[in-house]
Amino acid sequence: MLNVVVVLVGAVMVLCALDIVLTVGVARRLRAQGELLARQAASFPAGYPPPGALPPVMREAGDRLGAFRTAAADGTPLDEGFFANAPTLVAAFSVGCPACEERLPEFIRFAPAFAGRERVLALVVGADGTAEKAALLEPVATVVVEKTHGGPVCGSLGVRAYPALAIVDPGGVVRASGTLIQDAAAALETV
Repeated sequence: MLNVVVVLVGAVMVLCALDIVLTVGVARRLRAQGELLARQAASFPAGYPPPGALPPVMREAGDRLGAFRTAAADGTPLDEGFFANAPTLVAAFSVGCPACEERLPEFIRFAPAFAGRERVLALVVGADGTAEKAALLEPVATVVVEKTHGGPVCGSLGVRAYPALAIVDPGGVVRASGTLIQDAAAALETV
């Protein structure tokens, strides 16, 4: 009986030693992988997200909007002067985008609390279904409809993904941007 106990204790000790060796090996491998990822992230050019990070959805804080000329859905001429006098809430939605469908009602509830319809700009992008979205947004925003991605307002805002939201300060400088209403609300709290 004593021999069995000694053999079992010996086997447990060997397994523990093997476990320690394997754990140390995994830790070394993880450290090496972390150093490799850090070197790769440092090698990415400015403006590109490191591996695993989400790219910006539009121009980022501190960026200046580009010039544009277009007309609002109601026919009113519109250009970058829209951003000249006061902070402006901006949103870009794409027809057929599930996240846009989810965020649209939230934006419609949030926009009136901003500073009035004249300080809110909503961009709707798509070939079909834009009229319905524009009709929902017109009570709370100046609405621009662009048939394709990359139109004048989309290009000025630097929209790369939808939905995109931002607070734009006077002079067309982005204060904050993101894909959530919270991104805009957080920027307002820091005023």
